[in-house]
Formats: sequence, structure tokens, C-alpha cells
Amino acid sequence: MLSVMLLTPNAATADVIERLLQESALFKLVAKGSPIRSVHEVMRLVGVHDPELILFDLDDWTAVSALARHIKSSNLRGVMIGFKPVWNRLELLTFEEAGIVDLLREPFSHHDLETVAYDALHRGNAIADRNIVALLPAKAGGGCSTVALHVAAALAESHSRKVLLIESDRRSGVLSIMLNLQNRAGLSEALQQAGEMTPVEWQQHSVWVSGIHLLPANPARRGPPPTWAEYYQLLRFTQKLYDFVFVDLPEVVNEATAEVVKSARAICIVCTPEVPSLKMAAQRSAELEACQIPGDRIHVVLNRWERGGLSIQEIEGILERPVFATLPNDYKQVKNAILESRLVSEDSRFVKSCTTLAQKLSGLPESNPAESKFTFLRELVRIAD
Repeated sequence: MLSVMLLTPNAATADVIERLLQESALFKLVAKGSPIRSVHEVMRLVGVHDPELILFDLDDWTAVSALARHIKSSNLRGVMIGFKPVWNRLELLTFEEAGIVDLLREPFSHHDLETVAYDALHRGNAIADRNIVALLPAKAGGGCSTVALHVAAALAESHSRKVLLIESDRRSGVLSIMLNLQNRAGLSEALQQAGEMTPVEWQQHSVWVSGIHLLPANPARRGPPPTWAEYYQLLRFTQKLYDFVFVDLPEVVNEATAEVVKSARAICIVCTPEVPSLKMAAQRSAELEACQIPGDRIHVVLNRWERGGLSIQEIEGILERPVFATLPNDYKQVKNAILESRLVSEDSRFVKSCTTLAQKLSGLPESNPAESKFTFLRELVRIAD
């Protein structure tokens, strides 16, 4: 839930807004200034609670203008949202100068507040780290989760980067099944606690798997449907801990997971070289572009490709866009790995192709195995000293 601090001199207004926040599943009131106290006292409250949103009564601007400017000049994360029955053009410019760009016309509903909060957070506290990669299947059964797991692991291994993989399909939990992870707290709990998560608490949700951290989904504990705010908070939290965040998405993007694709540096649609899968990949591409995702961030990854079937040229004709990468049909290696609840062997054709794909997606220079080994040994020496 998004943390809110309310500042208003009017006790009746404070009661109405407090009830509105309590009725919403998106907002949590963490502090209230009613009546508004001194600048020093309010700044102390803001510092203690560090709210994501500060609801500011602008009806008596003369009395609160200095406070607004103090909040604007602070280094705290709170984004100010003003509310007032009416305002004119001159007042609007004055508010903006003091750092209050987003306004609500009073009275307002929690839906009105959600709309304005979305714009305010994505402008004032946008997810700055674009090292987020989303992968989604053209249709179920195309091996997207397997690809996501091995591309994330390949990036961590080949470039010694801290990598997180989020399994976001809370209904299926394919990765949890593949890796035999049972009775784990995971996605649902992490989303619900993301706004107040500490690094120590994070360790209770993520699991270390073959060089990466995995946030698994647990269908047995899938919880309520997530909100965009929970994904926003989770991505903001994890970007501080990891160099790259990979997200394994279900095939249909909803209002919550849209937060991932809008923040991602690349969105990979994983398909197989069969006509239904290829046509669904073209449909997924169109759906993403309709959501104003730039076309150059949308990539088609062709999984289980083998010579003798459709040619790349024929496939691209069906897709009406280029194939970004191909992964071979290494059925035996993948099957054995799943049966043994482990990753596919590093010397397999599949993993080698995943390493190449990780290279393209990350934008990092090609790693030198000898240099990587030397760097690792040097780090061990440094720790020992």
C-alpha cells in the first residue's frame, strides 16, 4: 500500500479524507497533521514516516506556502499532491513553483486520488534504473519460464552481476515446480510488504538458485490480485539491490504487471516455430505497442528452433517483425534438467544460446572467461586479506 501523510488545518476535512483512505485498498495513512503545526514539527513527522505521498490542503496558501517549499527542498521521497475546491491560473503557477504539480479538486474520490498519485509518483519518483528485462510467452507452453531462468543465470555467471528473477505468474509457479521449491514465502507476500520491506526481510522471500536470486510464485499462497502500486514499490526496492531484474510474466499483461513492461529496457516475447505461436507473438507485440511501449524495446525470441522447419525469413514474414534471437531445440538436455530439478548444463547448446541472448539484452561488453576467472580469484584474495 502507498503510504500517505495528510496535512490540513480543517478537522472535518481530515476525517473525511481519512475515511476515504481507509476504504481504499491502495493507500495507508501513516501520519496526519490536523491542524497543521509548525514547519519544524511537520518536517520532523515527514522525516520519521517518510511517506510516499503528502496530501496538502491548499485552501490557505499563505499559511502553508513556506512548509511546501521546505518539503520541496528536502531529500525525502514524499511527492506532494495538493487539494482545493477551485484554483486559477496564477495560483496553479504558484503551486508548481513550490513543488506541487499535481492537484485534486475537492471533494475527490479514492479513484481520483489513485489517478493523480500514479502520475505524481511516475513523474517525481520514477523507476530510474532501466536494467529491468521482462519476458512473456506468446502462448502457454512455449518455454518462457525456462528461458527466463537460464538467461538470468547466464548473465550472472558471465558478467558477475547481481541478478534477480521474479516469477510473476502467481497462479502457476512453473519455476517453483521445476526447481522443487516448496512452502516458500514469495511473490504474494513480497508484493504486499514491498512498501516497507527491509533487506533482512527480503531474505525471507527470495531464494538463491545457481548464482541468482529468485522470487518464486507459490500457487498455494497466491494472495489477492496485486496492484500497480505493489509492483511499483517492489521494483523500486529491488533496483537498489540488484544490477539486473528479470521478470517472468504471464502471457496477458494486466494493470499490475503493466508496471513491469513500462519500466523495462527490453520486453521479450518468447514463441516457438509453430504458426499459432508465431501469430500470437505478433498479437502480443501489437498489444504492447497499443500500450505505448516503443517498438524498439519489444523483441521476439524464437525458442526450440531447428533447421528443416520454417526458415527465419518465413517466420519473420508471419511475425511482421525481425527475430531478435533464436534458441535451439535442445529437448533432451532441458528434459533431464527438469527431471533433476536443476539448471541445464552449461556446455549445452541451449545454455550457450541463452548466454548470447543475455549479452544482447544487457548491453554489456562480451566477457572474457580468462579475465572473469582472474577477477574472481583476485576478489578472493582481497576478501582473505
